[in-house]
Amino acid sequence: MNDLPEDNKDQTPAPQRGRRPSKDTLNLVIAVCAVLISAASFVASYMQSEAAFRQVQAETWPYLQIESGNTNGTGVDHDRFITYRLANVGVGPADVKSFELYYEGNHIKTINDLMPLCCMTVGEGYNEQLRAAGFVTSTPAPKILASGGNAYVFGLPLRDHNSELWSKLDRARFELKAKACYCSLLGECYETDFVSSPVEVTMCRVKPELNYKG
Repeated sequence: MNDLPEDNKDQTPAPQRGRRPSKDTLNLVIAVCAVLISAASFVASYMQSEAAFRQVQAETWPYLQIESGNTNGTGVDHDRFITYRLANVGVGPADVKSFELYYEGNHIKTINDLMPLCCMTVGEGYNEQLRAAGFVTSTPAPKILASGGNAYVFGLPLRDHNSELWSKLDRARFELKAKACYCSLLGECYETDFVSSPVEVTMCRVKPELNYKG
């Protein structure tokens, strides 16, 4: 076996240069980076718009409740006043689509429907007594209730001539049950029985014949 020439023994292979990526590879990397940046930008924009929507949602959120009492806070008998009203304690207006009232399972459309069930005997002079009682009523639905606004379902001041009726109604108001459907300015709608938390619904299905009229 022949030996290598003396001048070739100390020679080592020259290092190979790294291969440069091709133009197509560079274009692909740039395209992938652009897609990732666009996706990240989209996610950030979506999260920002979602946060903004939730803020608007919170600022326009209505919440209905029943407020009931028998005094104006002065403690003076002749200033005592039975109140039963619908109130919006939310931060945005409530578009009240429906309001229904029931007493011991009976549908109440007007105060005239309630009185024979709880407080007055129907007979001669009934209509005159009802008119003289001094009721305050209104129609809660359909109606727009501003934040902090309210609508009387009924109210009755205590007077000498209606004290018996007033006492009966003061007891009867605790047996009343109500339910309503209302929407926010954003069109988000809720049903409530004023006992459980309101339930969000796609829309209010209104039966006008069941609405309380005052």
